[in-house]
Amino acid sequence: MGVNRFKSKVDWWIGAILGVGIAITLYVVVAAYRSGDGILAAWVALAFVVLIYGGFVFPMRYEIKSEALVLRFGLISSTIPYETIRQVVPTRSAISSLALSLDRLHIDSGSSYGPHISPKDKEGFLNALVQKTPHLRLAEDRLVPVDE
Repeated sequence: MGVNRFKSKVDWWIGAILGVGIAITLYVVVAAYRSGDGILAAWVALAFVVLIYGGFVFPMRYEIKSEALVLRFGLISSTIPYETIRQVVPTRSAISSLALSLDRLHIDSGSSYGPHISPKDKEGFLNALVQKTPHLRLAEDRLVPVDE
């Protein structure tokens, strides 16, 4: 079976913060070229921002594979075996997590701190995930244990 991929939802204000970081860095590069000073430092700063975004932020997606849920953020991925997932519940927690939105889902696999994710298509994500977790059932906007 194939992999179901779900992109992260992006809140406008988080997108704006990320965009401002790139815009400021590009401004510094252009200013350095115009003045002729600090061109190398400006390029290093731009490379640093691109590495941070590419290494830790983009792409941010959640993959429902045959064997486990895989959370991808930049070059890093985290794997959660389906049998360890106790429940999936909505949250608006601002705890730092693998989400670009505060409209989140808490994947309870033993930690109250997360992970929190923010799939753009929450309903589709939950419907796909419940197919892989026979010990859970869909209850409105969450997955709960079958015996609840």
